[in-house]
Amino acid sequence: MAYRGSIPVDVAEPHRHFLEHDKHSEEPSVGKKSHRASRDVFVHLELGYATHRICRVMQDGKCKEWDEVKLRSYNGKLPGPVIEAEAGDTLNITLDNRLPPEPQPGPEHASTEPHGFNTTNLHFHGMHVSPAGNADNVNLGIGPSRVFEFEVKIPHDHPAGTYWYHPHKHGSATLQLASGMAGVLIVRGDIDKVPAIKHAKERILLFQQILYALTDDPTKPGHKAHMVEDYALFKPGVWQSLGRRFTLNGVVEPTFELSPGEVERWRFIHGGIREGLKLRLVKREGGAEIALQQHVIAHDGITTGRIDTVTETEMHPGYRVDVMVRASEADGSPLKPGTYWLVDEAAPAPAPAHTLARVVVKGRPVRMALPKAQELAPLAPFKPIKDSEITGHQQAVFHIDTTVTPPRFLINGKVIDPHNPRKLTVGAVEEWTVSSQSFNHPFHIHVNPFQLKTEDGKILWKDTLMVPAGKTFKLRSRYLRYIGTTMMHCHILEHGDLGMAEVIELLPPASGHEHGGPGHPHH
Repeated sequence: MAYRGSIPVDVAEPHRHFLEHDKHSEEPSVGKKSHRASRDVFVHLELGYATHRICRVMQDGKCKEWDEVKLRSYNGKLPGPVIEAEAGDTLNITLDNRLPPEPQPGPEHASTEPHGFNTTNLHFHGMHVSPAGNADNVNLGIGPSRVFEFEVKIPHDHPAGTYWYHPHKHGSATLQLASGMAGVLIVRGDIDKVPAIKHAKERILLFQQILYALTDDPTKPGHKAHMVEDYALFKPGVWQSLGRRFTLNGVVEPTFELSPGEVERWRFIHGGIREGLKLRLVKREGGAEIALQQHVIAHDGITTGRIDTVTETEMHPGYRVDVMVRASEADGSPLKPGTYWLVDEAAPAPAPAHTLARVVVKGRPVRMALPKAQELAPLAPFKPIKDSEITGHQQAVFHIDTTVTPPRFLINGKVIDPHNPRKLTVGAVEEWTVSSQSFNHPFHIHVNPFQLKTEDGKILWKDTLMVPAGKTFKLRSRYLRYIGTTMMHCHILEHGDLGMAEVIELLPPASGHEHGGPGHPHH
């Protein structure tokens, strides 16, 4: 039986549809809202076990040894399909769960125990859409041999950007994400019409941690297979001890090709479960790695209105960062033909995990421009939140209590309680104090993004933020438009499944409930 917070789904099988979307339709000019008719985007996700090859030994850009891995997968692929839409569209996603039946039902599971590995749902990470009904409702539990139709209305003013979808059924989210159950969701719009961005090739890079191990195959008694079936895999250090590597769109150490001087838009999505990434594009000379420039234009799907030049992009589970990459030196001269490398500075060289991808620069040089700051400035979708707007305060303190066995995964001293939600009122504008007493935790909240002011005074809008142990952040958020029950949690999803999560109830302004302030029960 699923834990109390999930809603079992038992509906008849509908007609099947596949992605139907024309991104080359008539487009509005930059900075203007589209007046085109809203469209329906149809997607069919068939969930079942599928066999994949994941490279174990790479040599000179070629796979020499691989593992046959049996994973819960969407449409038999790794990862799931890319979904594209525009503001105003409606996503019609049919989820057909063909996983085997759950084991014989036993007593009701506690909200801090892994369970229901073949029961699932969908979360549309970072999207400002309804958390109720058959939209972005993480309370749903779609069991084996069940089919469910999600209908997600994207509002007309939704920011264009990089989002993603993944399962979020409490108690099994980590295991399903570690099996590769995720896909990219792109909302097209104004930023895509900026000439330098429109003319650049787009490269989607979904980083995943497929944490498989040789185990008894629950679908074939007496047989073993490389699978993801045990929460013990998600403990700290297991990833490194097994020698696993990040996959990029399901591939270990892929090879990309660029022409000298060519500009591409890279959409980075961290779909992993624990380890962070420090992404650098480097050239290797004399045993050293020299970092090349990246030009950041969006965080967590939200256009910054700037172009920030960096040599390293830090990513944690749930993060998305859009960067423009030009195959050129800092002075603008084209890179020499040869092999360059996308590396993870968090994984020391020369360990295989340090190298994420090869970038081969070849062919005739081309001259391509980067977008200009003045073109991006009007595209930042949100106004900064002023002190005078604040109507209340919230607090979230992450902590793992290791004085007991098993450890307790806590927010504000408590494990998740589906019957005691934090109540927030639509229309309120609140400041959150978010901190960690122990270990590092990516704070993630659904539906409404938050504003972060960086140490150098820049404003970022995000939905996920790594909170290191001992550090405190002040975040601000407007609760807009949508009511319903959703979640806030640590995006090391194992922590969330084990209790480091909180139910949030978004209430209408006329409900009579207070929002924030010292008297708030969750302050």
